[in-house]
Parts: sequence; structure tokens; C-alpha cells
Amino acid sequence: MPPKTVLTGSVGFGGANRKADVMLVQRLLNAVPAARGGAMPALDPDGMCGPLTAAAVRRFQQVNACPADGRIDPGMSTETALLRLLEMLGLLAAVLAGGGGVPGGPGPAAPGPATTPAIPGPAPASVPSGPNTPVRQRFVAAARALLPPQGQLTQGGTGPKGASGCGEFPGRVFNRLPVIPPGAPGAFSVQVPGAGRVFLTSPTTWWEPVAREIDRKHAPARPCWVPFAGNRPMPGDIYLLSRHDRPGEFQHVGVIIEVNGQDWLTADGGQGNGWQSGLVRRRFEADGTITGEFGNKARLKAWADLDTIHAVARPSFPPL
Repeated sequence: MPPKTVLTGSVGFGGANRKADVMLVQRLLNAVPAARGGAMPALDPDGMCGPLTAAAVRRFQQVNACPADGRIDPGMSTETALLRLLEMLGLLAAVLAGGGGVPGGPGPAAPGPATTPAIPGPAPASVPSGPNTPVRQRFVAAARALLPPQGQLTQGGTGPKGASGCGEFPGRVFNRLPVIPPGAPGAFSVQVPGAGRVFLTSPTTWWEPVAREIDRKHAPARPCWVPFAGNRPMPGDIYLLSRHDRPGEFQHVGVIIEVNGQDWLTADGGQGNGWQSGLVRRRFEADGTITGEFGNKARLKAWADLDTIHAVARPSFPPL
């Protein structure tokens, strides 16, 4: 378990901002991967709490569901989340041993066994990543092959009983690759509270708990669940929209095809008459506002990273 606190006072907006504390926070935020709320750009660990450091604290808070007040208080929720995340990633001991100790706080880590992830499970999977990885190219090609040209929809039909049209589509793409299906040896799945066992081919809108469970169980080097915080998904990612007026409410799930500036192309089920699906152009704004279903405004909430899904479920995928 990580220490309860490594600070002697608060850091950030309105904090005590003692130099040693600020320097340590800067080093800790620099160690967090950008997709998990780390500093962007990296901070100069100079011990001075200026606008960049306060903004980096707030960014970490927003990505990790902490009160976004721009300040880290000793032993409180933001510091706890920061220390737990770095320990889970196996980075905390190295940061604390790198000269970032504070008066009265822990000194350099004593020699001993390597830090292990806080959550039991396999060793973190390495995650090759980028917009043109083989799995992204194959996944996008499979999605396109299932759909008519842009501006048209598939013919209406019926899908699996009890599933939503939009939630059915990502599983249909996985089935097209094809990945190993449910019931066959080697099929990848996760157990999701409230949804049961979910396979890659399952018709489900529960991609947030699926991605979070992948992160919890497998601790991949690159997180599967990526909240929107000014960042962008890549082709093949499974994206989630929330209601524009009620961001806490789910609106839609689909597959990213192209991300070009403000003009995005997605592949989606649940269009038109129930189970119809097609390629949809969406207008994206820097604040996360996006054209939702039937032209209504929505918000980009987050996405499940396809490269990470492939990394942790590689034996279930065909050779790429």
C-alpha cells in the first residue's frame, strides 16, 4: 500500500506551496502517463507553483474523478489517487527515491523487492500504440465492410433480444475479425458487476465498466479506459457519448473511423429504424461537445483503447 501522505502541506491553488512539496508533486505528476491525467506538457520540477503546476493538478483531478479545485492536500482524495495510481503502475518507489523526499516525509526507498501492482493479476501488458497499428487497421476495415457507403444505412432488421442497437455494433466488428467466440477455448472475457460475463463480441453498451475492469484486472501499461480531457481517440477506439445537458447519463456507443480536426467519422448501430447502422459524420468541438444522434448535441465522455484491448486479449485475436 502507498503511504498515506508524502507532503508536509498543500500544493496548488491557495496551498502552502512549500518548495520541497511542490517539487515532489511536480515529479509525481510527470511520472503519471498523459492518458491517466499526467502533466501535459511535463513540468519543470523547480519547486515553484505557477499556473502550469496548478493546471496540471486540476487536469489530474478531472481525469481521475477528484474534486477539481487545483490543489493537493496531504492525505486527501487527490493525493491518495495520485499515490495509488503510481504504485499500481510500479512507479511510485522510483519517484520517491529520486530525490523528491520532503522534510518529515519518507526518504529514499530502502532496497528491497520491486514494487508490485496494487491489484493482483497478470504483469502489465506492453501496448504498441498509434493510429495505424495493425489491429486498428484491421478493425476499421472490418467496420467499414459491415456498412454501406456514407450517407446510407443498412436495411432494418432484428438483433439479439434485449440488446441495444448501438451496443451491438462493436461486438459485430470483433466478430468480423474474427476473435475467438464465447464458449470456445481462449475466448477473452471480463466479469462486470450488473452485466455478468462480457465477451468482446457481446452486444453491450457497458464498455465503460468493461474497460475499467480490464485496467483493474490486467494493469496494462497503457490504460484501456481513457476519459476525455482535451485528448483525442484514434481509429478503432470504442467511444462513448453522454447527454449534453446531463453529462452523467449515457447516450451512445460506437466505433471511431476517422478523427480529422473537427470533422469526425464514426461507425454506429442504432441509427434510423432500430437496428440500422451506418457511417456518421460528427462535428467535434474542443470542449468535448459533439454532434450526437439525429443531429442532437452530446458530449464525448471517453473511449476504450483498442490497442490496449488487443494487448491484454492478444491470444483471442487472429494473427495481424
